[in-house]
Amino acid sequence: MLWWSTPPAVPSPSNTAPPSVADSSATGTDTSIYALANHTHASKVRKERVQCAADGSFTWTYSTPFGAGVVPRCFGIAEVAAGVTDVVNVQVVDTPTNTQCKFLLNRTNRTAVALLGLTILSVPASPGVTWMHVCALEP
Repeated sequence: MLWWSTPPAVPSPSNTAPPSVADSSATGTDTSIYALANHTHASKVRKERVQCAADGSFTWTYSTPFGAGVVPRCFGIAEVAAGVTDVVNVQVVDTPTNTQCKFLLNRTNRTAVALLGLTILSVPASPGVTWMHVCALEP
């Protein structure tokens, strides 16, 4: 048997979406509601493995757009075959938007001249690298 005259109020279920994932954790303070078991948190990251065009260009449209006016921080990393020692540069072209980001991949062949101890760089006819790992982060 409980010894209080009025039992404590049972919190009601929340009827709003939970906040987005934060950069650091925090303890909630609202004890009048509880989160439903099947709730989700919005991600601050979009990520994908993509294939660029033969000229090294790629326009990535995010699977889920960021909020209006959000300019994400975008980057890409080229994927090359084992043993490839070429210099690969992935750059963001133009300012990303909340729905897409444009990339340009450039590849430079390295040729070592053993007799002179020099490394000579040359630009191939096409980038040769077709896959990139791209990521967009909400600021």
